[in-house]
Amino acid sequence: MNSSQQRAHEIRRRYRFTHPRDIDRVLKAENIQVVHFPLKGRVKEVIVLNFIGLPLSLERHSREGHELLAHALGHYLLHAGNQPFFHLDKERVVAWQMEHQAWDFAFELLIPQAALVRLLRKSWNAADLREYFQVSADFLKRRLEAFREDNPDTANTHSGSEI
Repeated sequence: MNSSQQRAHEIRRRYRFTHPRDIDRVLKAENIQVVHFPLKGRVKEVIVLNFIGLPLSLERHSREGHELLAHALGHYLLHAGNQPFFHLDKERVVAWQMEHQAWDFAFELLIPQAALVRLLRKSWNAADLREYFQVSADFLKRRLEAFREDNPDTANTHSGSEI
């Protein structure tokens, strides 16, 4: 388990996080406010001080909203003060690492590895996994891809082809 996943696991324990809607409790406890405003281009979220900005078009309480909030929370907790790297050409590797870490955090927060392994061993299909974890098909697909990269020996228990 990498440091991003460990941090997500710590947040899950500290705030008794069991469902994606629990993210609101975490945001409140961490004094983080969510605001919606127009975002353009490839930027999907913005973090300034203790504010997470989401696109106007994104429903906060949708599966995609919870997923993006989990990702943004990862940035907030793991990379506070480092957001300027996003705009520096010479820092693309750092920006990529930060994105990867924020997604690792979100994946572990919403789909903990221990639960995923347990359900994959029981041969749960993608539809059942999506409903159990209350995530979108795209998020589950990305989580399974990251899981396979990190666990090549155990990841073969699920092909993911039906996702």
